[in-house]
Amino acid sequence: MKLVKAKIYGFGKWVDQEFDFQQDYQVIFGSNEAGKTTLLNFIKSILFGFASARGDNKYLQYKPKTSSQYGGELVFKADDNSNWTIRRVDGKGDGELTLFHDEQQVPEALLKEIIGSFTKDDFEHTHVFDDKNIFSIYGLDENQLETEIMSVGAVGSKEWLATADHMTASAENIYKRRGQKQPLIAKLKERDDLIEEKAEFENQQVVYQKVKNQTQQTQIEFDDNAKLLKQVSEQENLLRNLDKKWERFEKLRKNKRPAGNNVQISNEDWEKFLTDNQELSTLQETTTTNRVAQLNNVEKQMLINYKANQKRMDYIRNQKFELQNLQFHRDDMKSKLLKVDTQVDQLFKNNPQLSEDMRPLSSEELDQINPQQHVNNNNLPLLICGIAAILAVVTGNPLKVIFAIVAIGCGGWYFYQSRNLKSNQKLTNYAFLSQKGYQTLNRESIVNIQSTVIQLANYRSTQNSLSDGIKAIEVDLNKWRNILLELNILDKSYKNDNYNEQIEKYFTRLDQIKARADLNEQSQSETQVITDNRNQRLQEINAEISQIVDKYRLVSVEQFVQMHTSQVKNQMVINQIKQDKAFLGDDLKRLQQYSNHDELIKDLQQVVTRKETLTDKNNELSRQIGSLKEQMQQVLDNTQYQRVVDQLAQNKVDIIEYYDEWLSKTLASRWIREMLNIATENRYPKMMQKATQYFALLTNNNYVKIDFHDNDIAVFSQSKNRFDVHELSQATTVQLYISLRLAFVTEIADLIKLPILIDDAFVDFDISRTENVFELIQKIAKDNQVIYVTASEPRLLPQDHILKLKEEA
Repeated sequence: MKLVKAKIYGFGKWVDQEFDFQQDYQVIFGSNEAGKTTLLNFIKSILFGFASARGDNKYLQYKPKTSSQYGGELVFKADDNSNWTIRRVDGKGDGELTLFHDEQQVPEALLKEIIGSFTKDDFEHTHVFDDKNIFSIYGLDENQLETEIMSVGAVGSKEWLATADHMTASAENIYKRRGQKQPLIAKLKERDDLIEEKAEFENQQVVYQKVKNQTQQTQIEFDDNAKLLKQVSEQENLLRNLDKKWERFEKLRKNKRPAGNNVQISNEDWEKFLTDNQELSTLQETTTTNRVAQLNNVEKQMLINYKANQKRMDYIRNQKFELQNLQFHRDDMKSKLLKVDTQVDQLFKNNPQLSEDMRPLSSEELDQINPQQHVNNNNLPLLICGIAAILAVVTGNPLKVIFAIVAIGCGGWYFYQSRNLKSNQKLTNYAFLSQKGYQTLNRESIVNIQSTVIQLANYRSTQNSLSDGIKAIEVDLNKWRNILLELNILDKSYKNDNYNEQIEKYFTRLDQIKARADLNEQSQSETQVITDNRNQRLQEINAEISQIVDKYRLVSVEQFVQMHTSQVKNQMVINQIKQDKAFLGDDLKRLQQYSNHDELIKDLQQVVTRKETLTDKNNELSRQIGSLKEQMQQVLDNTQYQRVVDQLAQNKVDIIEYYDEWLSKTLASRWIREMLNIATENRYPKMMQKATQYFALLTNNNYVKIDFHDNDIAVFSQSKNRFDVHELSQATTVQLYISLRLAFVTEIADLIKLPILIDDAFVDFDISRTENVFELIQKIAKDNQVIYVTASEPRLLPQDHILKLKEEA
């Protein structure tokens, strides 16, 4: 696969940009901040997914700040000249991926056709060269440098080689040839010293060996005696156990298995017999009684009274709410009357001048006692007199005379009315005032109290109306009382007038009496049915019991019960025999060997006597062993000897533990390296051949061979001088590292053909080395596409292979 085009929607500083690439090598030249590294990161992100927003990775996302689009496309040309387009845009996870083959969308799984089984880390560790992984070579020590270079041989082997080196170092901390301080070497030396010290103790005296042999012989005799003592003790325990079980064994021998009876009452028949017998007893003890209480005389009389006056009583029951309404209206009127009485009392209290016999005055009567009206009427003649006098002065004859006569006449009339009015303004002149109760009040008080007198008259009218209504209702209630007394619904001794409550109680009780009467009538018929059913069931049960007894050819029920009782007793004996045999178990056969208990006790006493003899001998041998050991102690200080023996045993344990740890780590390290060698053995020779060619080219043939031997790496100069890796200069070490990595990438090109990305990785090279790098790139680019970005404009390269970037894209 060759990358031929990159189309950027939005990535970092690049927005809506397209780049075409040569299929062999492409050099991208631009100053700092021109977007070279951003372009390479775009290629990696489209191939393997965008960086996540977690931690420092968020700075590797390159989300554009001047565009809402994020992502783009890469176009690859396959060996068959077909085109593969990878499109990745912003989305969940590492972005939303779309894959096209010759402009036809295909499943995302076919991305393996381009990237194989590589991950982003694999790609960066093999195909990406930048100042980060180049400069990291400078900071490695000797072992780390060798591990880094050796790990180039297989993808992902770097971590395994580091683990192998760690295990080798751990193993050498335990044991190392020609070592002095390692713990395993110290323990081996300690073992030699302890063996020598033990030999000196064992070769001291012949007496010690003689006593030792005697002690061993006594110990053997003691062990044999102990075995016999153990056997006798077990036999004693067995006999004592038999002695404890003898009483149960005697009971077993006395319990004779009952003679078999061919006829056995089955459990089903016995259960059926018990059930029928129990039911029979219950039915015989149960008497059929009338469960409904009988009516007393009063209740019977109430029922007779109701039947004789049923229509009238039903009418009263239906009209009880009318009676309730009468009582309600009566009580309501009484409440209102009480309220009006209170208002009348309050009116008299507030108006002390008010009397009970006062009546309201009519408008004519008020006009008569009101002097203001008469004054107004009396002023009219005076007014006419004045006008006529004026006209008599201003007019001439004969009108003057007429007006003068009118004036004199009106004047005379005015004086006559005035004199007459004064005589008529006395209140005593008005007879109606004394008739209506105002004889003690003056004119002003009479006028002022009129509203109160009218209010009192209204109250009295209301009182009279309410009193009449109450009396009418009382008449109706008395009619109801007479009817209720006549029908015996109400007792003559009842003095209250809450008739509705009494009617409710009466009819509630009447309904209960009627219900009981109906139940009594129904119960009599049901009782007869129950009696008949009980008698029939008694016959059926007796027949079932007889059938069961006849089944076993017995004469009576008593014989049937006796037969079952005997059967139960026999079963109890059988069960007891089974329990005794289960308790005795295997000891039953041993107990049967004895005819009586005395024989068993005799054997037990013999075993006890033999045990005592063996115990005494065991104690004697134990004392002899103690005495012989004391003699050995006198001949030789066994404490020191035992100390050496214990130290040898502990030393052996320590040596085994250290050896196991050393061996496991050594074998694990070898296994890792062998597995890596096996994984790369088919490609390794070819890779080393290419690496040697590349290294010679980069070093101007100063070094002509790379050699791996015993996990060490070395190079040979043209004069065949051997140099270890750590003896090389930093620049030469980097050249060796680049040669190995490029050799590895070209060797696995049959598996994965992704472009090699170089991001200004050789800035520290001099001009000669840089020209050698470009020569190597041109050589590799024949089979592997190389994209190289640099801030230094290359020389002597075709211009069609150089893409110049402006400072601002």
